[in-house]
Amino acid sequence: MHSQCSWPISGDLSLQTKQDGRDFIIPLAPPIFVTSDNCVNISAFIRSGENAFSVVQQSNMSDYMFILHAHHPTPVQLSHLASYRKRHEEWVKITHAFCTSEPTESLWKRSQSRS
Repeated sequence: MHSQCSWPISGDLSLQTKQDGRDFIIPLAPPIFVTSDNCVNISAFIRSGENAFSVVQQSNMSDYMFILHAHHPTPVQLSHLASYRKRHEEWVKITHAFCTSEPTESLWKRSQSRS
Protein backbone atom coordinates (compact mmCIF):
# COMPACT_ATOMS: atom_id res chain seq x y z
CA MET A 1 0.00 0.00 0.00
CA HIS A 2 1.52 3.28 -1.05
CA SER A 3 -0.22 6.58 -1.34
CA GLN A 4 0.94 10.14 -1.06
CA CYS A 5 -0.26 11.86 2.10
CA SER A 6 -1.09 15.52 2.25
CA TRP A 7 -2.03 17.43 5.37
CA PRO A 8 -4.23 20.43 6.08
CA ILE A 9 -2.28 23.54 7.08
CA SER A 10 -5.00 25.36 9.03
CA GLY A 11 -3.78 24.32 12.49
CA ASP A 12 -7.26 22.97 13.25
CA LEU A 13 -6.44 19.25 13.55
CA SER A 14 -4.70 17.26 16.28
CA LEU A 15 -4.38 13.77 17.68
CA GLN A 16 -4.87 13.55 21.43
CA THR A 17 -3.92 10.68 23.73
CA LYS A 18 -2.98 10.00 27.32
CA GLN A 19 0.03 7.98 28.44
CA ASP A 20 1.15 7.33 32.02
CA GLY A 21 -1.37 9.91 33.22
CA ARG A 22 0.01 12.64 30.93
CA ASP A 23 -1.94 14.24 28.08
CA PHE A 24 -0.28 14.43 24.67
CA ILE A 25 -1.49 16.60 21.80
CA ILE A 26 0.08 15.86 18.44
CA PRO A 27 -0.53 18.60 15.85
CA LEU A 28 -1.64 17.27 12.46
CA ALA A 29 -2.42 20.43 10.48
CA PRO A 30 0.35 20.29 9.52
CA PRO A 31 2.12 17.59 11.55
CA ILE A 32 5.49 18.48 13.06
CA PHE A 33 7.13 15.09 12.45
CA VAL A 34 6.40 12.98 9.38
CA THR A 35 7.88 9.81 7.94
CA SER A 36 9.65 9.70 4.59
CA ASP A 37 6.27 9.03 2.92
CA ASN A 38 4.71 12.07 4.68
CA CYS A 39 2.70 10.03 7.20
CA VAL A 40 2.64 10.38 11.00
CA ASN A 41 4.12 7.55 13.06
CA ILE A 42 2.33 7.27 16.43
CA SER A 43 4.01 4.01 17.51
CA ALA A 44 5.77 5.80 20.40
CA PHE A 45 2.33 6.25 21.97
CA ILE A 46 1.20 2.63 21.56
CA ARG A 47 1.45 0.33 24.57
CA SER A 48 0.43 -3.24 25.17
CA GLY A 49 -3.23 -3.35 26.14
CA GLU A 50 -5.83 -0.66 25.61
CA ASN A 51 -4.89 2.50 23.70
CA ALA A 52 -7.20 5.47 23.17
CA PHE A 53 -6.76 8.29 20.66
CA SER A 54 -8.97 11.17 19.63
CA VAL A 55 -8.65 13.01 16.33
CA VAL A 56 -9.88 16.52 17.08
CA GLN A 57 -10.85 18.76 14.19
CA GLN A 58 -11.88 22.34 14.76
CA SER A 59 -12.89 23.18 11.21
CA ASN A 60 -14.30 21.48 8.12
CA MET A 61 -11.99 18.63 7.10
CA SER A 62 -14.36 17.03 4.60
CA ASP A 63 -11.69 17.25 1.87
CA TYR A 64 -9.49 14.85 3.84
CA MET A 65 -9.64 11.21 4.88
CA PHE A 66 -7.81 10.06 8.01
CA ILE A 67 -6.69 6.45 8.28
CA LEU A 68 -5.05 4.55 11.12
CA HIS A 69 -2.92 1.92 9.44
CA ALA A 70 -1.33 -0.79 11.63
CA HIS A 71 1.45 -2.84 10.03
CA HIS A 72 4.59 -4.79 10.79
CA PRO A 73 7.67 -2.55 10.98
CA THR A 74 9.26 -1.75 7.63
CA PRO A 75 13.00 -2.38 7.05
CA VAL A 76 13.61 1.38 7.40
CA GLN A 77 11.77 1.44 10.75
CA LEU A 78 13.70 -1.62 11.97
CA SER A 79 16.99 0.01 10.94
CA HIS A 80 16.04 3.20 12.78
CA LEU A 81 15.12 1.18 15.88
CA ALA A 82 18.40 -0.77 15.77
CA SER A 83 20.34 2.49 15.48
CA TYR A 84 18.42 3.99 18.41
CA ARG A 85 19.03 0.90 20.56
CA LYS A 86 22.75 0.91 19.75
CA ARG A 87 23.06 4.62 20.70
CA HIS A 88 21.08 3.97 23.87
CA GLU A 89 23.31 1.01 24.85
CA GLU A 90 26.44 3.12 24.23
CA TRP A 91 24.97 5.92 26.37
CA VAL A 92 24.24 3.46 29.19
CA LYS A 93 27.84 2.19 29.05
CA ILE A 94 29.22 5.73 29.15
CA THR A 95 27.03 6.79 32.05
CA HIS A 96 27.81 3.54 33.89
CA ALA A 97 31.52 4.28 33.56
CA PHE A 98 30.96 7.57 35.41
CA CYS A 99 29.01 5.82 38.15
CA THR A 100 31.59 3.20 39.12
CA SER A 101 32.35 3.04 42.82
CA GLU A 102 35.38 4.66 44.41
CA PRO A 103 38.32 2.42 45.29
CA THR A 104 37.93 1.02 48.81
CA GLU A 105 41.33 2.44 49.78
CA SER A 106 41.68 6.19 49.62
CA LEU A 107 43.74 7.37 46.66
CA TRP A 108 45.42 9.88 48.98
CA LYS A 109 46.54 7.19 51.42
CA ARG A 110 47.73 4.97 48.57
CA SER A 111 49.88 7.71 47.07
CA GLN A 112 51.33 8.58 50.51
CA SER A 113 52.26 4.96 51.25
CA ARG A 114 54.20 4.75 47.97
CA SER A 115 56.38 7.74 48.86
